[in-house]
Amino acid sequence: KGKKTVVPDFNGQWICVSTWGLDEFLKEMGISYVKRLAASKAPWPSWEFQQDEDKFYFCNHTMMGPIKEEFVANGAPYNTVDGHKQTLECMAFWDKNTLVIERCGPQGRFREERSIDDQGILVFKLTG
Repeated sequence: KGKKTVVPDFNGQWICVSTWGLDEFLKEMGISYVKRLAASKAPWPSWEFQQDEDKFYFCNHTMMGPIKEEFVANGAPYNTVDGHKQTLECMAFWDKNTLVIERCGPQGRFREERSIDDQGILVFKLTG
């Protein structure tokens, strides 16, 4: 019998304390200079996770208000609504110890990766 991989415990509140590459990412996505400047001045988000193994309730507390979603990290497709009230087609799954969410919407395709490092810090990577 195969052993089930132990996945990280994301339960709790997480606060963004640093970021890198945001301007380059937004520039790649075709975001205007004015919107990129606003994004660089915006308060950093915080995240709230409620997790039961592969089942998640996730709330992204942003300057536009809370963005909530529920999903199962098993590769099944699901839809969610972003901060601009646009529907995104998503799929969440595990890649070893990393929670991956792939999203597709009006702005294109995105991949979010979340893991917890050896110091207990949530590491978030967004690629387009």
